[in-house]
Amino acid sequence: MFTGKRPTDSRFGESFGLHKYVQIALPERAAEVIDRDLLAETEDGKESSSNSNSNMDLRIACITSVLCTGISCSQERPTDRIQIGGALKELLAIRDRFDKELCVEGEPAN
Repeated sequence: MFTGKRPTDSRFGESFGLHKYVQIALPERAAEVIDRDLLAETEDGKESSSNSNSNMDLRIACITSVLCTGISCSQERPTDRIQIGGALKELLAIRDRFDKELCVEGEPAN
């Protein structure tokens, strides 16, 4: 959903799957693995004027946080995975943080 890739994508093999693809990129190269459609902000098919660099950075940071939580949830060994309650708290904190920051940037919170 966040990468635009499928686990069955031909670029992934037995030893290098979607999980590893994202894990290797995080956090420094997250923008390289995030689906560009998630970062695009359009109005009637045209680029919105509010799509500033700081807004783009904020979107990347938000999706990166979600991807990091996803990586924590999908570790190979169950004992290495974050508990579901912890994952929920992380996701709610991410939502609250970025809703607040996007409102400051001039976008309405959902």
